[in-house]
Amino acid sequence: MAAGSIFYMGRTRTSYSGIHPKWNDDMNMKNKQRPNILLISIDSLRADHLSLYGYEKETSPHLTDLSFDGVVFENAFAAANWTGASLSSILTGLYPTVHGYTNQHYYLDKGQDSIAAILKNHGYSTICFSNNMYLSDKTGLHVGFDDFLYRGVSIGQAENSVKTKNPILRRLKDIPSQRTKTLWKNVADAFDPAKALTRDKGAYDTERAFQQWLGGHDRQKPFFAYIHYQEPHSIYFPPYAYRRRFFSGSWLDESAYLTFDHMRYFAGKAHFTETQVRHYLELYDGEITYTDWRLGRLTQILKNQRLFDNTVLIVTADHGEMFGEHGFFWHAFCLYEPLIRVPLLLRYPPWFERDTRSLDIVQTTDIVPTLLHGLEIEWDYSRDGQGQSFLHGSQRQAALIETLNPEPMIDRWLQRHDDIRKQDFAHYLRDMRSFRTANGKLISASDGVHEFYDMKNDPAESCTLYGSGDRRVDEYGHELKKWLDSFAPHIRSHTTQPGFDKATWEKMKALGYA
Repeated sequence: MAAGSIFYMGRTRTSYSGIHPKWNDDMNMKNKQRPNILLISIDSLRADHLSLYGYEKETSPHLTDLSFDGVVFENAFAAANWTGASLSSILTGLYPTVHGYTNQHYYLDKGQDSIAAILKNHGYSTICFSNNMYLSDKTGLHVGFDDFLYRGVSIGQAENSVKTKNPILRRLKDIPSQRTKTLWKNVADAFDPAKALTRDKGAYDTERAFQQWLGGHDRQKPFFAYIHYQEPHSIYFPPYAYRRRFFSGSWLDESAYLTFDHMRYFAGKAHFTETQVRHYLELYDGEITYTDWRLGRLTQILKNQRLFDNTVLIVTADHGEMFGEHGFFWHAFCLYEPLIRVPLLLRYPPWFERDTRSLDIVQTTDIVPTLLHGLEIEWDYSRDGQGQSFLHGSQRQAALIETLNPEPMIDRWLQRHDDIRKQDFAHYLRDMRSFRTANGKLISASDGVHEFYDMKNDPAESCTLYGSGDRRVDEYGHELKKWLDSFAPHIRSHTTQPGFDKATWEKMKALGYA
């Protein structure tokens, strides 16, 4: 395995094409208690806006500190370009085609084992803290968690959904924080600058709940905790100190950025100026920096309770975000790098060398099999083409990213705007899949409009080589077909989903999903 060097943030660190765990007889999980696991996903977080990945703004000092004690993956990719499908892949190790959570089916069917259910069956206490409705009891992703806290503050409501027998957590449902009471009475209040000097989208309450839960946790049992942070998702309006960290406009300018009408933009009815895009990016970076600070506080809680050293810590994202690249904003209808490349950091010295950067191609679908491999828990590795363990170095040659069934989302958008029509979105009504290797990338679309990029010489994807005669086009297309064909034995018919009620759809509008 070849090694090289990366000069990063004032120091040299080792970079490997693969990673080697510190695997020895002392690590046999049958001979000692298994470690705790804290899995953190962050909404809409693109890797290239983290100083951890070389971004020029200091947006992630706490993540960078963690990285010196763990491994950072330079080429990590989501399985989908939107939250519901991507989180389902993170929790199951399956691709959207197989797990079935799509824009037409907002539900993870029973029988698709999640990491929470597997670990619960192996003696773990399991808990989830969610600030996004796609990760809730309405979508089936609560199955397997002993305790499940969904707080709808991310969409302008102080709604709570608490599935727990834990008396401490029950009280959290009935006693929302003062911040929630005052800032989240309704959407209008939430977006009023005068009332949002200290606003966040649930991170504060998540931290508080996690700390209280840990205080009452039975230390004789390992825990699996899953936290999904919503902060970097639009609309971008972080707490005041972080709002002013990078924002170059005036206070009056800030209120203009409390709307982000991507629906009308996609329909060709709205446009963004260069100044608007710059300000959106500045506020987005503020949201990222605030989230990083909260992550630092979370790890300090683990240290204060003497749990940090025996906790596997994973940080990733569900997808990235587009800010005008290729003419796209938000996170829909495309599979370009800013949207599909995500951060992935793992910290647990018994498994991974400290201060290491891996150049391997990995995906968020690989998290589940890697954890189970490290814990020596048997898992059905016969599921062809799904997630793969990278504990001994990734064997993956390519990543697969899917976006399926966009039509139901567009139909909901049409109900909100009288001046847009379905034909305005005609060229977005297609399924798309990307086959991404270290050197090239095929984007295959159901309408026949395909793209191919040489990622070594054209990382910005500025010039498609599809139709140029490049031999890799047919090669990648053949490999993609083989991959999809391997899914067939694992695809199940979908059961009837509970679905979102009318009130939930109304709340989803605040995030642009409906």
